[in-house]
Amino acid sequence: MSSRRDFLKGSLVLGVAVAGGKVTILTPHPMTPQHFIVKHTLLTPEGKVIGEKTFTAADPKAESAYDLPAGFKGALWATSFCNLHDLWLTELTV
Repeated sequence: MSSRRDFLKGSLVLGVAVAGGKVTILTPHPMTPQHFIVKHTLLTPEGKVIGEKTFTAADPKAESAYDLPAGFKGALWATSFCNLHDLWLTELTV
């Protein structure tokens, strides 16, 4: 049986790029007053927040960038929260 996490993970694909010690998250999603991305978060599976950014409907797109701690290697979770459809998760390894 699939979990809610599995369903949400597969229903929207976040654009996540890693370059030069920085992670960039881009959510391909409308940004209108009725329907927009509220927040991005980058965290470890243990719950340590690397960074987060809050958006408003006035933002042209949901894009954020975070500096990784020096020498960081391991798993990360990139999340995107929509005001209507809940949370999406993309897992990545640096």
